[in-house]
Amino acid sequence: MNNAKLSKVCFNKSTSSLDFATEDYLIDSLKLLSAESHLPIKVMLTILCNKQADTVSCSRDDTNYSFFASHRRDTISVIVKKLGEETIEFELPSEQVRKISLKH
Repeated sequence: MNNAKLSKVCFNKSTSSLDFATEDYLIDSLKLLSAESHLPIKVMLTILCNKQADTVSCSRDDTNYSFFASHRRDTISVIVKKLGEETIEFELPSEQVRKISLKH
């Protein structure tokens, strides 16, 4: 296994479970979520990385998604909810998030 860094991922529905995922997997998941939900996730992450705001959120009623992220120290915390499904929470180093927010 390469030098992949793991992040804790919390899944909440009626009960909570905890798992671990690589940072690259979580970044790829954010890209997929952005495409699936039609939420401006890249824009929201760019705002956080540029320190224009400490927290951002957006939602879409037609896809039942909501996205919330906050920047604390060198970490960005993310919460993704889809109505009727589980809530996913995780944290990523802001430097890792900056890589995707700066790509076109």
